[in-house]
Amino acid sequence: MKVETSTATKLYITGVANLDPITVFLKDLEPKRGKITVSCWGKSWTAFWGGMWDGMTVGQFFRELSASYIIGYFDSQMRSRQFSGEVLADKARRQVLKERRTFCYGRDEARELYDEAGYLRDSPSIDHLHGAHSELMHRLFGDEWWHLAADNDATEPNPDYDYLERIIAAVQQALAKPDTAAA
Repeated sequence: MKVETSTATKLYITGVANLDPITVFLKDLEPKRGKITVSCWGKSWTAFWGGMWDGMTVGQFFRELSASYIIGYFDSQMRSRQFSGEVLADKARRQVLKERRTFCYGRDEARELYDEAGYLRDSPSIDHLHGAHSELMHRLFGDEWWHLAADNDATEPNPDYDYLERIIAAVQQALAKPDTAAA
């Protein structure tokens, strides 16, 4: 077994509005190669860059990147928007009312569809709708109704994405301070 020791820079960031303390570990491995780990409230995100821009430390490089790029690096599955049963139910009910106004549905049929559309609020995902409400979805939105989520018609801002975006902004701001940049 071979064991090596090395030096890393640790930042502890506190006092950021609406954020818990943030711990950041920065490690420059060699020119153009570095690693960062960001932790906040029991969650951690790590990124390694093997091709940073010439002459930059990992901290300087991290400061220059956009939050969306960093989030994609930290968690490739995270999106800025997420499926919402609430949004979908509201859209479905508006669709029923629209169809009722154009006399596509009778009064009783429209009432039944309107009430049934309210059950969509409890849907956790588009996949759930395939089994539980596919007939209603097909009737209201057509053959390819599952594209609603892809088109942002049944989505809302993802609070986890917004939270991580705020954490990244705080880290970038801390790395921009002269005393931190020197470390």
